[in-house]
Amino acid sequence: MASRYSRGGRGGRVKKKHSFLVKARKYGRKGLYGRGKNVDEETYNYFVRVMERLKEEFEDEEEKDMFVVNVFEQTAGKEMDLICNQVVSKVMEKLLPLAKNETLEFFADLLLQNMRIICTDPYASHVLEKVMRICLEKISKTNPDDGMDQHSAFCLKWLSSASRYAFNNVEEFISDIYASHILRTSLECLSGVELDTLLMKSYRSRRHIDHTASSDGIPKYESAEFVTMLRDFGERFASWPQLHDMVRSQDSSAVIQTVLFCLNKTAPDLCKKLLVFLVKDILSAIQPDDMFSSSAVVHTLEACVAVSDDEIFRQLYQTHFKGRLKALAENFDLKFSVVKLLEAVKDKEVFAEIFEELAPAMEDIFAAGCGTVVLGLANACKRLSTLQAKFLQSLMETFHCFTPEIRQIKIVPLVSRLITYEVAEQPADDQPAFKCHIIGSQIVQSLLHFGKPIKIVQSLLEMDTSQLRDLLNDSFGSRIMDAFFSAEFVGEKSHDKLFQKLQGCFCSLATSKFGSRSLDAIWQASSVKTRQLIGEELLQKETALLGDFFGRIIFGKYALPLLKKQKGDWKTMQDKESKKRKLFADIVDPIMDDGETSDRVKKKKKTKS
Repeated sequence: MASRYSRGGRGGRVKKKHSFLVKARKYGRKGLYGRGKNVDEETYNYFVRVMERLKEEFEDEEEKDMFVVNVFEQTAGKEMDLICNQVVSKVMEKLLPLAKNETLEFFADLLLQNMRIICTDPYASHVLEKVMRICLEKISKTNPDDGMDQHSAFCLKWLSSASRYAFNNVEEFISDIYASHILRTSLECLSGVELDTLLMKSYRSRRHIDHTASSDGIPKYESAEFVTMLRDFGERFASWPQLHDMVRSQDSSAVIQTVLFCLNKTAPDLCKKLLVFLVKDILSAIQPDDMFSSSAVVHTLEACVAVSDDEIFRQLYQTHFKGRLKALAENFDLKFSVVKLLEAVKDKEVFAEIFEELAPAMEDIFAAGCGTVVLGLANACKRLSTLQAKFLQSLMETFHCFTPEIRQIKIVPLVSRLITYEVAEQPADDQPAFKCHIIGSQIVQSLLHFGKPIKIVQSLLEMDTSQLRDLLNDSFGSRIMDAFFSAEFVGEKSHDKLFQKLQGCFCSLATSKFGSRSLDAIWQASSVKTRQLIGEELLQKETALLGDFFGRIIFGKYALPLLKKQKGDWKTMQDKESKKRKLFADIVDPIMDDGETSDRVKKKKKTKS
């Protein structure tokens, strides 16, 4: 099967981060002036210089505005040819958010007049998507009570027109490598549903995504016209007989998935209608052996799982997953389907069946390099508050530390590094350096949020001090501290024991990039008295702190100069900060994102570790 991240090869302009400008210069010297529409050497070099200037700082907004106006003046009369060139279209994407309202309106009208050419062009289609998002952002900032200004009204009308054009041509656009992205962007803008980055990007783009970067989210504008357009499109789409063939195409499959996710939030009844059609008429007709041989079909199946209710979820599980979970979980590409299944399961009985099939295969799953499945299993146990003890036992057996019982205390250092007990107990010279694995760290974090995390807490607190310090200085290990201090059932006594364990190590943590992050997690959760002890220990190594970049940040952030000279004022400041933090926690903590009462409130009477 194809790689997981291959839901459609949208060709076109895709380069590694920060390398586009370098390559543009390089190809220009060779006489190659970008793919797509030909431009002459002078024009090409001009836009390369524009790109270079945009990367530099402007003295003020006036200088920036003058620069942008000048560039757009140079494009007058040649806009269509220029935006169909690989390099110039990239520059235009950077410039359009900075353009004056009248310039944006001119460009938007130009695009609308040439939609058929634009939508199917490898480079101009990117510019169209950018203008759609700019218009959405502008109208989302309007205040309904104040009315809409002329420019915002233009953006609203234009976005509706562009999206309607894409919807009206769905039969042609859905399988086009470039136009299918216009369909996806239209759906995303009108619904206000933020879609998975991987679903919105092409295969080539996905290889260069920065997965650590945070998303700005998509602006949302509530419009009756938008809802009507989405419902009309959803009605037509859910009854479209050609969908049988569409699920096997990378590009059209991505559009089907987008429709499902957008309708699930804006028109659940239509989402259910489309889902039933896909599950009963299309997916059920595909042979089990064929289901997981096509990445396009697999991704459609995953989307159906994600938006399904309990009845359809059970049907999908029994038809396509039951009895095949172990094989899927050990397949590097197909493992994501199992992860999606674990993320979507809500029924505890169904989850118990899934667990019984996967738990005995944990060691084989890890050996196949598919630890994300085990992480998904841990998260499902945490979310559903079930089978947590069984999961922990299976995990210990996987890392060979369940029996004899004395080995169980080693569970955290083993899981966090994804090594077995035998490997960890090798002679010191043969042992691998202490380095956390991202999946291992995430599993430990999930375990700390279990209802009874006492064995995990004890394992963490019984680690050798130098090993614990290495854990907290590690990029992934430092994240364990966040879970340790935010977990509902890890109590203050355990927090105090960790503090006592780390006494004498605080300077070492403060002068490390990730150790300082761990120290900050400890600091934020500590009482004023504990903070004072930490601060006084750090002051004993003041010279070392001030000689280190991260140490200097900690030195200032914790107001250590004030602690050194005016302890009383420092305590008063910390008391105020502590009260403010507690007040904020009292307001926010009981309410989850979905408005439900949190587990912390429901279960606070239980004994904490």
